[in-house]
Amino acid sequence: RVRTVALGVPDPDAVARLLVERDGVDPVLAAQVARETQSHIGMARRLATNDEARARRVETLDVALRVQTAGHAVLAAARYVEIAGADAEALGADQDAAEREHALRQMGIAPGGTVPPQLRRQLRELEGLQKERAKRGLRDGVDRILVDLLSLFRDILLTQLGVGHELVNEAQRARIEEAARGRRPEDTLAVLDAIQLARERIEANVPALLALEALLVVVAAPDGR
Repeated sequence: RVRTVALGVPDPDAVARLLVERDGVDPVLAAQVARETQSHIGMARRLATNDEARARRVETLDVALRVQTAGHAVLAAARYVEIAGADAEALGADQDAAEREHALRQMGIAPGGTVPPQLRRQLRELEGLQKERAKRGLRDGVDRILVDLLSLFRDILLTQLGVGHELVNEAQRARIEEAARGRRPEDTLAVLDAIQLARERIEANVPALLALEALLVVVAAPDGR
């Protein structure tokens, strides 16, 4: 009989300890990113070690908290596509460079060395795979934004319901409390539903910009529903 082992999500404290011990991350920052990524080790390490990635996440939350009109929603959707593209490009550039370096090493070519004609086809095939991955990278970048928005609006909902807890986005507590006062719990639930719908639409190949615009209109006008 084959035994099935259930793998649980690691505790944020355990992720924070790993970042401190393995990567030398400041303990306060490690605890913050472990919460914000909901214990996703890879993304927590990226936020902890990459100032630009951390800044993009902060802007993601800030944009959502400032959306108040349909006009804001359209502009915010366009900005999210830009953020997702920049994030995907940065993530892909590091991965592409590492893959190319590994491929050259496997071919016995020193960094900066000339690639013999008979080996260039292999590099072109690698570049083709990387370009295909880059196309998927934008969609993955948008999904990371939507996951962050889920955490934000869950924080808002729990604040509205008076649930005493540490927020995922603790650094944004004051603004989350302000947002919680500005809408009803049912409005926040509608946003959470709209975020999930946006993820499903993008997965079904609806253009990301259109899916984001539809979501952000729900964020902008809770009283219009």
